[in-house]
Amino acid sequence: MKPGEFFALLVGAYVGTAWLGKVLYSSTLGRLEIAPATYAVLFLVILYLSYRIDAGIPAWAFGLGAMLLLIPLGIQYVLGGLVALGILRHLMSRDKLIRGTVPATVVSIGLVVAASLHWGIPLLKPSLRYTSASVPFLVAGDIMIGVIAARPSLGFLLVGEVIAIVGASRTVGLGVAVAYLLRLAYDGKLTVEETRRRKYVILTVVLLTLAVFAARYHVTIKEYPGWRLGFFGTLIYRPASSYTVYERLFHMGMPLGNHELLFTPDPTGYVGRLFGKKVGYTYTLFGQPVYDFGVLGLIEAIILGTALRTASKNGFTGTFAFTVAILMMDIGIEGTFLAAILYLACLAQCTEGGIWSASKRQSP
Repeated sequence: MKPGEFFALLVGAYVGTAWLGKVLYSSTLGRLEIAPATYAVLFLVILYLSYRIDAGIPAWAFGLGAMLLLIPLGIQYVLGGLVALGILRHLMSRDKLIRGTVPATVVSIGLVVAASLHWGIPLLKPSLRYTSASVPFLVAGDIMIGVIAARPSLGFLLVGEVIAIVGASRTVGLGVAVAYLLRLAYDGKLTVEETRRRKYVILTVVLLTLAVFAARYHVTIKEYPGWRLGFFGTLIYRPASSYTVYERLFHMGMPLGNHELLFTPDPTGYVGRLFGKKVGYTYTLFGQPVYDFGVLGLIEAIILGTALRTASKNGFTGTFAFTVAILMMDIGIEGTFLAAILYLACLAQCTEGGIWSASKRQSP
């Protein structure tokens, strides 16, 4: 299985689960609506077609696009993006990236230990998830996704999933698992034959991911004592809930949008406030384009597909970019996420033909 096929499989599974949840829990979430569903399908079709075409966009164009996305968010985002771009550009050789994985893992573990000693453990104190105390756990998880994108080791996978469990973060848990499997796909190790040979490895990835989701379910039960759905019911309800938020954003954004969500530093909080809530709402991959730009939001599918195609020319950047895109399926497109994918496409374009070129392993 190629990385693009793996991405398509997960996207299809997510949308199918969301639609199933809308049917099963229609009394709570409302019926599945035709117009938003049509928009979502069109977005995915355009994304796929854009991904299949090598547009030959230069590296500087991706870099400029990323910077323009970050400017409205604040100077700290611009500087952070440039620093990250510079560091990765410097390390974009196989030897340097691999040598950096162990120190990066140590930093990741150190962040979690320091945060746990200072604030506590989110798994045991769920209220921490809504404060700045959650940030070190998320940053540590992001670091481990990068580590695994460079070097897919079961040891690194285990560290990443433990961080996800301690932080009670589905996002980190899923991101780490997806990065590991994507990296295997780039290395040609996710074919049918290889999957059979590595069936216990794949099973380990699945079980670790389920353990993270079980930890998050435990937190949900503690936060909401009246929660009546079981573990698997909750797994179906979550994407259906995010999809329902998207449906509401669809009606608020059509026909030409509101031009705000992509340019706010706290997009999930912004969406929550739209509905009078003090907590963040996730809104799926389609929510931001339709709310911000209405029907013209479909153009974002072209940008995203083109950037993913370009990032896929390199195993490290492709793994990272696809992982971010998969996480956006539920969370929604944020300015920082889209900028990260554009920066990764920039890096891939800069290093095309080098030792990390994906063309020497799996084509997109």
